Amino acid sequence: MRKTALFLAAMMVLASSLTGCAGKTATSENTQSSGANEQAAQGGDEKTYDIVYLSPSTASQFWTYVGIGIENAKKDLEESKGIKINFSTVGPAQEAQTEDYITAFEQCIAKKPAAIVTATLAIDATIPKAAEATNNGIVLNFVNCGLGVGDDGANADTYNQFYYCSNDTIGEMAAEAFVNAAKEKNITSGVVGVNMNVENEALNHRIQSFRDYMAKNAPGFELTDTYYNGNVVETAQSNAENVISTYGDKLVGMYSGNNITGDGVCLAVASAGIGSKIVSVAVDSDDSEIEALKAGNLNAIIVQDAYAQGYKCMENAILTLLEGKNPESKKQVNCPPVVINSENMASEEMQDLLDPTRLKK
Repeated sequence: MRKTALFLAAMMVLASSLTGCAGKTATSENTQSSGANEQAAQGGDEKTYDIVYLSPSTASQFWTYVGIGIENAKKDLEESKGIKINFSTVGPAQEAQTEDYITAFEQCIAKKPAAIVTATLAIDATIPKAAEATNNGIVLNFVNCGLGVGDDGANADTYNQFYYCSNDTIGEMAAEAFVNAAKEKNITSGVVGVNMNVENEALNHRIQSFRDYMAKNAPGFELTDTYYNGNVVETAQSNAENVISTYGDKLVGMYSGNNITGDGVCLAVASAGIGSKIVSVAVDSDDSEIEALKAGNLNAIIVQDAYAQGYKCMENAILTLLEGKNPESKKQVNCPPVVINSENMASEEMQDLLDPTRLKK
Protein backbone atom coordinates (compact mmCIF):
# COMPACT_ATOMS: atom_id res chain seq x y z
CA MET A 1 0.00 0.00 0.00
CA ARG A 2 2.80 2.41 0.90
CA LYS A 3 4.41 1.84 -2.56
CA THR A 4 1.07 2.37 -4.28
CA ALA A 5 0.47 5.66 -2.44
CA LEU A 6 3.93 6.93 -3.32
CA PHE A 7 3.38 5.97 -6.97
CA LEU A 8 0.04 7.83 -7.12
CA ALA A 9 1.58 10.92 -5.52
CA ALA A 10 4.41 10.93 -8.05
CA MET A 11 1.95 10.63 -10.93
CA MET A 12 -0.04 13.60 -9.61
CA VAL A 13 3.11 15.75 -9.48
CA LEU A 14 4.04 14.68 -13.03
CA ALA A 15 0.55 15.49 -14.32
CA SER A 16 0.70 18.90 -12.68
CA SER A 17 4.08 19.56 -14.30
CA LEU A 18 2.82 18.57 -17.75
CA THR A 19 -0.25 20.80 -17.42
CA GLY A 20 1.99 23.76 -16.62
CA CYS A 21 4.09 23.19 -19.78
CA ALA A 22 0.96 22.91 -21.92
CA GLY A 23 -0.28 26.19 -20.54
CA LYS A 24 2.96 27.95 -21.47
CA THR A 25 2.89 26.50 -24.99
CA ALA A 26 -0.67 27.70 -25.58
CA THR A 27 0.24 31.19 -24.37
CA SER A 28 3.23 31.29 -26.70
CA GLU A 29 1.15 30.26 -29.72
CA ASN A 30 -1.54 32.82 -28.93
CA THR A 31 1.08 35.53 -28.57
CA GLN A 32 2.69 34.76 -31.94
CA SER A 33 -0.66 35.01 -33.74
CA SER A 34 -1.63 38.36 -32.24
CA GLY A 35 -0.72 40.40 -35.38
CA ALA A 36 0.25 43.94 -34.51
CA ASN A 37 -0.62 43.47 -30.84
CA GLU A 38 2.30 43.54 -28.44
CA GLN A 39 4.12 40.22 -28.29
CA ALA A 40 5.50 40.05 -24.74
CA ALA A 41 8.42 37.71 -24.18
CA GLN A 42 8.02 34.95 -21.61
CA GLY A 43 9.73 35.46 -18.29
CA GLY A 44 10.53 39.18 -18.63
CA ASP A 45 9.47 42.68 -19.67
CA GLU A 46 11.14 42.59 -23.11
CA LYS A 47 8.66 43.17 -25.94
CA THR A 48 8.94 40.85 -28.91
CA TYR A 49 7.61 41.40 -32.44
CA ASP A 50 7.61 39.23 -35.55
CA ILE A 51 8.46 41.32 -38.64
CA VAL A 52 8.87 40.09 -42.22
CA TYR A 53 10.71 41.69 -45.13
CA LEU A 54 8.80 40.51 -48.20
CA SER A 55 11.22 41.27 -51.03
CA PRO A 56 10.17 41.35 -54.71
CA SER A 57 13.53 39.73 -55.52
CA THR A 58 15.94 37.98 -53.18
CA ALA A 59 18.55 37.85 -55.98
CA SER A 60 18.59 41.58 -56.78
CA GLN A 61 21.40 43.69 -55.35
CA PHE A 62 19.08 46.70 -55.13
CA TRP A 63 16.61 44.90 -52.87
CA THR A 64 19.53 43.48 -50.90
CA TYR A 65 20.67 47.07 -50.29
CA VAL A 66 17.15 47.92 -49.08
CA GLY A 67 17.36 44.86 -46.82
CA ILE A 68 20.62 46.06 -45.26
CA GLY A 69 18.89 49.28 -44.21
CA ILE A 70 16.00 47.26 -42.81
CA GLU A 71 18.26 44.98 -40.77
CA ASN A 72 20.36 47.86 -39.43
CA ALA A 73 17.18 49.64 -38.29
CA LYS A 74 16.12 46.43 -36.57
CA LYS A 75 19.42 46.17 -34.70
CA ASP A 76 19.47 49.87 -33.74
CA LEU A 77 15.93 49.88 -32.37
CA GLU A 78 16.37 46.59 -30.55
CA GLU A 79 19.24 48.23 -28.73
CA SER A 80 17.70 51.67 -28.15
CA LYS A 81 14.18 50.48 -27.29
CA GLY A 82 15.01 47.29 -25.39
CA ILE A 83 12.89 45.10 -27.64
CA LYS A 84 13.33 41.85 -29.57
CA ILE A 85 12.51 41.46 -33.28
CA ASN A 86 12.02 38.02 -34.77
CA PHE A 87 13.03 38.96 -38.31
CA SER A 88 12.81 37.02 -41.56
CA THR A 89 13.20 37.70 -45.28
CA VAL A 90 11.02 35.97 -47.88
CA GLY A 91 10.11 36.46 -51.54
CA PRO A 92 10.75 35.14 -55.04
CA ALA A 93 14.22 35.05 -56.57
CA GLN A 94 13.39 37.34 -59.48
CA GLU A 95 11.23 40.46 -59.82
CA ALA A 96 9.44 38.94 -62.81
CA GLN A 97 7.98 36.22 -60.58
CA THR A 98 5.05 38.40 -59.52
CA GLU A 99 2.67 35.46 -59.01
CA ASP A 100 5.16 33.94 -56.57
CA TYR A 101 5.37 37.32 -54.83
CA ILE A 102 1.59 37.39 -54.32
CA THR A 103 1.65 33.81 -53.02
CA ALA A 104 4.41 34.77 -50.56
CA PHE A 105 2.31 37.76 -49.47
CA GLU A 106 -0.64 35.46 -48.75
CA GLN A 107 1.62 33.17 -46.71
CA CYS A 108 2.94 36.14 -44.73
CA ILE A 109 -0.58 37.29 -43.87
CA ALA A 110 -1.52 33.76 -42.75
CA LYS A 111 1.35 33.78 -40.24
CA LYS A 112 0.03 37.04 -38.75
CA PRO A 113 3.30 38.86 -38.03
CA ALA A 114 3.23 42.19 -36.24
CA ALA A 115 4.49 43.97 -39.36
CA ILE A 116 5.37 43.40 -43.01
CA VAL A 117 7.84 45.59 -44.92
CA THR A 118 7.59 45.10 -48.66
CA ALA A 119 7.73 46.48 -52.22
CA THR A 120 5.58 45.43 -55.16
CA LEU A 121 5.89 45.37 -58.93
CA ALA A 122 2.34 44.01 -59.28
CA ILE A 123 0.18 46.86 -58.01
CA ASP A 124 -3.28 45.60 -58.99
CA ALA A 125 -2.74 42.12 -57.54
CA THR A 126 -1.19 43.51 -54.37
CA ILE A 127 -3.96 45.98 -53.45
CA PRO A 128 -6.42 43.37 -52.06
CA LYS A 129 -3.59 41.61 -50.18
CA ALA A 130 -2.52 44.91 -48.64
CA ALA A 131 -6.09 45.61 -47.55
CA GLU A 132 -6.33 42.12 -46.05
CA ALA A 133 -3.10 42.56 -44.10
CA THR A 134 -4.13 45.96 -42.76
CA ASN A 135 -7.62 44.73 -41.85
CA ASN A 136 -5.98 41.92 -39.87
CA GLY A 137 -4.07 44.43 -37.74
CA ILE A 138 -0.71 43.94 -39.45
CA VAL A 139 1.41 47.08 -39.78
CA LEU A 140 2.15 47.18 -43.51
CA ASN A 141 4.86 49.47 -44.88
CA PHE A 142 5.95 49.82 -48.52
CA VAL A 143 9.46 50.75 -49.58
CA ASN A 144 10.43 52.14 -53.01
CA CYS A 145 7.62 50.47 -55.00
CA GLY A 146 4.17 50.84 -53.49
CA LEU A 147 0.53 50.93 -54.53
CA GLY A 148 0.85 54.19 -56.45
CA VAL A 149 3.46 56.62 -57.67
CA GLY A 150 4.00 58.44 -54.38
CA ASP A 151 2.23 61.63 -53.38
CA ASP A 152 -0.81 60.67 -55.44
CA GLY A 153 -2.13 59.05 -52.24
CA ALA A 154 -3.34 55.99 -54.14
CA ASN A 155 -4.75 53.21 -51.94
CA ALA A 156 -3.43 54.94 -48.82
CA ASP A 157 -6.09 53.27 -46.67
CA THR A 158 -4.57 49.84 -47.33
CA TYR A 159 -1.15 50.41 -45.71
CA ASN A 160 0.60 52.28 -42.90
CA GLN A 161 3.52 54.08 -44.58
CA PHE A 162 5.36 54.42 -47.92
CA TYR A 163 8.98 55.55 -48.40
CA TYR A 164 9.87 56.02 -52.04
CA CYS A 165 11.96 57.87 -54.58
CA SER A 166 9.92 59.86 -57.09
CA ASN A 167 10.05 58.15 -60.46
CA ASP A 168 9.32 61.48 -62.13
CA THR A 169 12.43 62.92 -60.47
CA ILE A 170 14.50 59.87 -61.47
CA GLY A 171 13.54 60.22 -65.14
CA GLU A 172 14.16 63.97 -65.19
CA MET A 173 17.56 63.64 -63.47
CA ALA A 174 18.55 60.87 -65.88
CA ALA A 175 17.67 63.06 -68.85
CA GLU A 176 19.55 66.04 -67.40
CA ALA A 177 22.60 63.86 -66.75
CA PHE A 178 22.35 62.55 -70.32
CA VAL A 179 22.25 66.06 -71.80
CA ASN A 180 25.22 67.19 -69.68
CA ALA A 181 27.31 64.16 -70.70
CA ALA A 182 26.33 64.67 -74.34
CA LYS A 183 27.57 68.27 -74.23
CA GLU A 184 30.94 67.05 -72.94
CA LYS A 185 31.17 64.73 -75.95
CA ASN A 186 29.88 67.40 -78.37
CA ILE A 187 26.84 65.29 -79.22
CA THR A 188 23.74 67.36 -80.06
CA SER A 189 21.57 65.00 -82.08
CA GLY A 190 21.00 61.35 -82.94
CA VAL A 191 19.09 58.28 -81.77
CA VAL A 192 18.79 57.33 -78.09
CA GLY A 193 17.78 53.77 -77.16
CA VAL A 194 15.24 53.61 -74.33
CA ASN A 195 15.27 50.47 -72.18
CA MET A 196 13.25 49.32 -69.14
CA ASN A 197 12.64 46.19 -67.12
CA VAL A 198 8.84 46.00 -66.83
CA GLU A 199 5.86 48.17 -67.57
CA ASN A 200 3.69 49.30 -64.66
CA GLU A 201 1.95 52.45 -63.49
CA ALA A 202 4.77 53.65 -61.25
CA LEU A 203 7.83 52.73 -63.32
CA ASN A 204 6.30 54.19 -66.48
CA HIS A 205 6.96 57.60 -64.92
CA ARG A 206 10.72 56.95 -65.17
CA ILE A 207 10.33 56.61 -68.91
CA GLN A 208 7.80 59.36 -69.58
CA SER A 209 9.58 61.98 -67.49
CA PHE A 210 12.83 61.17 -69.33
CA ARG A 211 11.04 61.58 -72.65
CA ASP A 212 9.36 64.83 -71.57
CA TYR A 213 12.64 66.40 -70.39
CA MET A 214 14.47 65.41 -73.57
CA ALA A 215 11.68 66.75 -75.81
CA LYS A 216 11.74 70.09 -74.02
CA ASN A 217 15.46 70.55 -73.47
CA ALA A 218 17.15 68.46 -76.18
CA PRO A 219 14.80 68.26 -79.18
CA GLY A 220 17.62 67.22 -81.50
CA PHE A 221 17.58 63.70 -80.09
CA GLU A 222 15.25 60.99 -81.38
CA LEU A 223 14.15 58.45 -78.77
CA THR A 224 13.28 54.87 -79.72
CA ASP A 225 10.25 53.00 -78.47
CA THR A 226 10.80 51.45 -75.06
CA TYR A 227 12.45 48.03 -75.10
CA TYR A 228 11.21 45.90 -72.16
CA ASN A 229 13.23 42.94 -70.89
CA GLY A 230 11.18 41.34 -68.08
CA ASN A 231 14.02 42.19 -65.70
CA VAL A 232 16.30 39.61 -67.32
CA VAL A 233 19.90 40.70 -67.97
CA GLU A 234 20.30 38.53 -71.06
CA THR A 235 17.13 39.97 -72.61
CA ALA A 236 18.28 43.51 -71.80
CA GLN A 237 21.60 42.78 -73.49
CA SER A 238 19.86 41.29 -76.52
CA ASN A 239 17.56 44.31 -76.79
CA ALA A 240 20.52 46.68 -76.62
CA GLU A 241 22.43 44.71 -79.24
CA ASN A 242 19.36 44.96 -81.48
CA VAL A 243 19.27 48.75 -81.00
CA ILE A 244 23.00 49.03 -81.75
CA SER A 245 22.78 46.96 -84.95
CA THR A 246 19.57 48.66 -86.11
CA TYR A 247 20.72 52.26 -85.82
CA GLY A 248 24.48 51.92 -86.33
CA ASP A 249 26.27 55.28 -86.43
CA LYS A 250 23.00 57.13 -85.82
CA LEU A 251 22.92 55.75 -82.28
CA VAL A 252 24.34 58.28 -79.81
CA GLY A 253 23.00 57.11 -76.49
CA MET A 254 21.20 54.66 -74.19
CA TYR A 255 18.86 55.14 -71.23
CA SER A 256 18.37 52.20 -68.84
CA GLY A 257 15.53 52.54 -66.34
CA ASN A 258 16.81 50.14 -63.67
CA ASN A 259 19.95 48.28 -62.67
CA ILE A 260 19.18 44.93 -64.32
CA THR A 261 18.45 46.77 -67.56
CA GLY A 262 21.64 48.78 -67.09
CA ASP A 263 23.67 45.60 -66.62
CA GLY A 264 22.49 44.20 -69.96
CA VAL A 265 22.94 47.47 -71.83
CA CYS A 266 26.47 47.95 -70.45
CA LEU A 267 27.42 44.45 -71.58
CA ALA A 268 26.16 45.23 -75.10
CA VAL A 269 27.95 48.60 -75.20
CA ALA A 270 31.22 47.05 -74.00
CA SER A 271 30.96 44.20 -76.51
CA ALA A 272 30.35 46.64 -79.37
CA GLY A 273 33.24 48.85 -78.21
CA ILE A 274 31.18 52.04 -78.43
CA GLY A 275 31.47 53.30 -74.84
CA SER A 276 33.51 56.32 -75.84
CA LYS A 277 31.24 57.17 -78.79
CA ILE A 278 27.85 57.29 -77.08
CA VAL A 279 26.25 58.52 -73.84
CA SER A 280 24.80 55.90 -71.53
CA VAL A 281 22.82 56.66 -68.36
CA ALA A 282 21.27 54.09 -66.00
CA VAL A 283 19.25 53.96 -62.80
CA ASP A 284 20.19 52.25 -59.49
CA SER A 285 23.55 50.69 -58.77
CA ASP A 286 25.11 47.25 -58.59
CA ASP A 287 28.56 45.76 -59.14
CA SER A 288 28.19 45.54 -62.93
CA GLU A 289 27.13 49.16 -63.30
CA ILE A 290 29.91 50.38 -61.02
CA GLU A 291 32.49 48.54 -63.13
CA ALA A 292 30.91 49.94 -66.31
CA LEU A 293 31.13 53.46 -64.88
CA LYS A 294 34.83 52.93 -64.13
CA ALA A 295 35.47 51.48 -67.59
CA GLY A 296 33.70 54.29 -69.44
CA ASN A 297 30.81 52.16 -70.72
CA LEU A 298 28.39 54.11 -68.52
CA ASN A 299 28.45 57.89 -68.04
CA ALA A 300 26.15 58.35 -65.06
CA ILE A 301 23.97 56.42 -62.63
CA ILE A 302 20.88 57.90 -60.98
CA VAL A 303 21.19 56.33 -57.55
CA GLN A 304 18.35 56.02 -55.10
CA ASP A 305 19.29 55.79 -51.45
CA ALA A 306 18.07 52.21 -51.13
CA TYR A 307 19.65 51.90 -47.70
CA ALA A 308 17.89 54.98 -46.28
CA GLN A 309 14.55 53.91 -47.71
CA GLY A 310 14.86 50.49 -46.09
CA TYR A 311 16.06 51.93 -42.78
CA LYS A 312 13.26 54.49 -42.55
CA CYS A 313 10.63 51.92 -43.53
CA MET A 314 11.65 49.45 -40.82
CA GLU A 315 12.15 52.17 -38.22
CA ASN A 316 8.66 53.48 -38.89
CA ALA A 317 7.11 50.00 -38.63
CA ILE A 318 8.72 49.41 -35.24
CA LEU A 319 7.81 52.85 -33.90
CA THR A 320 4.24 52.37 -35.10
CA LEU A 321 4.08 49.14 -33.10
CA LEU A 322 5.60 50.73 -30.01
CA GLU A 323 3.57 53.95 -30.10
CA GLY A 324 0.32 52.50 -31.38
CA LYS A 325 0.19 54.99 -34.26
CA ASN A 326 2.18 56.10 -37.30
CA PRO A 327 4.76 58.72 -36.20
CA GLU A 328 4.98 60.27 -39.69
CA SER A 329 2.81 63.29 -40.53
CA LYS A 330 2.79 62.32 -44.23
CA LYS A 331 1.92 58.84 -45.42
CA GLN A 332 4.17 59.10 -48.48
CA VAL A 333 7.75 60.32 -47.95
CA ASN A 334 10.02 61.06 -50.93
CA CYS A 335 13.73 60.19 -50.59
CA PRO A 336 15.48 62.04 -53.49
CA PRO A 337 18.15 60.35 -55.67
CA VAL A 338 21.60 61.64 -56.66
CA VAL A 339 23.64 61.60 -59.86
CA ILE A 340 26.89 59.65 -59.64
CA ASN A 341 29.51 59.85 -62.37
CA SER A 342 33.25 59.29 -62.78
CA GLU A 343 33.99 62.66 -61.17
CA ASN A 344 32.26 62.10 -57.81
CA MET A 345 32.07 58.31 -57.48
CA ALA A 346 35.24 58.06 -55.39
CA SER A 347 33.91 60.19 -52.52
CA GLU A 348 33.03 58.44 -49.26
CA GLU A 349 29.39 59.51 -49.44
CA MET A 350 28.93 58.26 -52.99
CA GLN A 351 30.72 55.00 -52.23
CA ASP A 352 28.18 54.31 -49.47
CA LEU A 353 25.33 54.98 -51.89
CA LEU A 354 26.86 52.79 -54.58
CA ASP A 355 27.59 49.93 -52.20
CA PRO A 356 25.49 49.94 -49.00
CA THR A 357 27.12 46.65 -47.94
CA ARG A 358 29.78 48.98 -46.49
CA LEU A 359 27.17 50.05 -43.95
CA LYS A 360 26.09 46.58 -42.85
CA LYS A 361 26.35 46.04 -39.11
